[in-house]
Amino acid sequence: MRSGCDTPRVRYVILIAALSLNSGTASAANFWQECQIETVTLCTPDGCRNVAPTLKLYLGDFANSQGKRAGYYYRCRREGACDKIEDPWIGRNDRYRVFVIREAAVISRVDQDGKVTDVSTLDDHVLISRGTCWSAKPQRIKGQVSPAK
Repeated sequence: MRSGCDTPRVRYVILIAALSLNSGTASAANFWQECQIETVTLCTPDGCRNVAPTLKLYLGDFANSQGKRAGYYYRCRREGACDKIEDPWIGRNDRYRVFVIREAAVISRVDQDGKVTDVSTLDDHVLISRGTCWSAKPQRIKGQVSPAK
């Protein structure tokens, strides 16, 4: 009998994390996406269950005014504030881009077809969110940049 974090869902999250760290370089074309989360699964040591989606994501990967790569990851509640992470670690290959905020235990992967999988952890809870992204204008949500939580 499996218990705690040794569950198929947690193993899946670990696999996604490993794949994201193995991403190579590909097109460095500017990339701005708005993503609507459509389904969410919350996993705890007691099992997994579906919960209501409450997030919208804004992701950017671009060359800044000095020509250096930069990016952002904004995770917004539909009816509230945003967690704003400037310059997350970004990996890319010919199939997807992945945004990693290590200190916040967040990985967000956008496939070429616009499908997003966003995984976050807090203690022994894992939140797996899935949705759809589309090209958007560059986002600069005004206000203080949140420290990673």
